[in-house]
Amino acid sequence: MAAIINMIILHWFILLHGGHAYTTNSLYDAFMAAWAAACGSGTDKATVLIPEGTFAVGAVKFSGPCKASVVVVVDGVLRPPCAGGCGLYGVDAWILFIGVSNLVVTGAGTFDAQGSYQNRAPKSFTTTLKLEGVGNSRVSGLRFMNSRGFHVNVDQSNYVVAEGLHIEAPANSPNTDGIHVGRSNHVWILDSAIGTGDDCVSLGPGSTDVVVRGVVCGPGHGISIGSLGKYQGEDDVRGLIIKNCTLSGTTNGLRIKTWPASPPSRAFNITFQDIVMANVYNPIIIDQHYCPHGQCAINKPSMVQISDVTYERIRGTSRSKMAVQLLCSEERPCSRVRLDSINLSCGQLGHCGTKFSNVQGLSPCCFPPPEQEDDVRRVQHRTNPNTPISLA
Repeated sequence: MAAIINMIILHWFILLHGGHAYTTNSLYDAFMAAWAAACGSGTDKATVLIPEGTFAVGAVKFSGPCKASVVVVVDGVLRPPCAGGCGLYGVDAWILFIGVSNLVVTGAGTFDAQGSYQNRAPKSFTTTLKLEGVGNSRVSGLRFMNSRGFHVNVDQSNYVVAEGLHIEAPANSPNTDGIHVGRSNHVWILDSAIGTGDDCVSLGPGSTDVVVRGVVCGPGHGISIGSLGKYQGEDDVRGLIIKNCTLSGTTNGLRIKTWPASPPSRAFNITFQDIVMANVYNPIIIDQHYCPHGQCAINKPSMVQISDVTYERIRGTSRSKMAVQLLCSEERPCSRVRLDSINLSCGQLGHCGTKFSNVQGLSPCCFPPPEQEDDVRRVQHRTNPNTPISLA
């Protein structure tokens, strides 16, 4: 305890570095000066504070390695330099931390990327906050709004915690995933509320030993593993645990999706546990024929091998009659899939059905397989889950 009490903490107040209320790019120079001082500090811990208020900043890159452990406290509202989000078009990430270890980004503040203003302009899929090559770090307590692309992207990073985040975007805004993880190990996504126009959480190629727990998801496309197999050389996905989550009004629930005609890779040791569905399309779905825009070689099977997947204690209500679909590759059938304590009701649609294809070693489920596939396919990529569909 004495070591903590005696730790020297360096506070670099943004206001003292020239940041002030919302004017054109007022924060950029202040950010850079504060980061250089904090990152290069010889103290054990340095803090950059963005106080309450509304501030404008363009794309910013915070590079490591740092001598100190840096804490970035955001209590204000950050926006692009102008209301239309100018300055971010064609930029990969708005706020980028790269090559940093022992980083904390926290506070009661908001990142408002103003992506909702892009309706009449070319879309720029800019990530709001990207952690690249980051280790032993945490993002907590913050609010993210209206991203132009992913809200939070964890890439090529290790031992990262994202906790207590509030993420929101319009239900009709594509590619606005709440939290995306790729090529990263030991990531925890905890106790967050996410509602966007795409996946609440997406775990892409190279995601290993990831825990998603306590996420409330909706609107959006649910919690997805993938898409996988789109590019050559993708790393395997393994050791994923999704548990104690609630999905409400989403166009998919728990989804694993791989592209047809894909290069070979694997997705294995995946557990979905203690999940509540509320009026969700496609509550449980493996789709190895994923082709959202119809521009795929659908006559060639996916070469992503899916195995050792457990669905346990999944309950709630389905808006599609096909509540469980395991649609696996003809060339690489799914293997060792376990369905245990699945309790889904379909309300006025009648008895819930299932669709299984190319599945080996499947344990019993609570639903008998139906005679034929229903119309679930037509809503897998629907942007707005509230648009009614007709069920046969």
